[in-house]
Amino acid sequence: MKTKECSSLSGLSTLSYKIGCKDDKEVSLSIVGNTGKGIFNKEPVELAKIDALLASHQGPITSGSLHGLFEGKSSNSAGFILAVLLAEGLLKISTGNQRHYERVDQKDYEKIVQGYTKKKTGKKAKEVSP
Repeated sequence: MKTKECSSLSGLSTLSYKIGCKDDKEVSLSIVGNTGKGIFNKEPVELAKIDALLASHQGPITSGSLHGLFEGKSSNSAGFILAVLLAEGLLKISTGNQRHYERVDQKDYEKIVQGYTKKKTGKKAKEVSP
């Protein structure tokens, strides 16, 4: 796993995060730093859990859509995870509202996620840049 950076959704801070694959199958991400004052959950979250939650969500995606992953944790965590998903190309800004997000096409999503795992040849995949 390599540490990467992206802007928070507000653009007021820079987030540091790790995204990678465990045992060539479980892709997870974790927020590891914030140049702003907001606190956050540092525990890794499986991308499959995030995707399943977003797939079952009705309506536009907002940080509230991910609060179920962080019950009893900092409310900033959901927004910070959204910022990472946006930076990685796993979400896109809604055309109807700049504060709402949409899932990308499933084929595009799978292609990006596959980039985090090892190739079938046994070689490690290249890091995917935001």
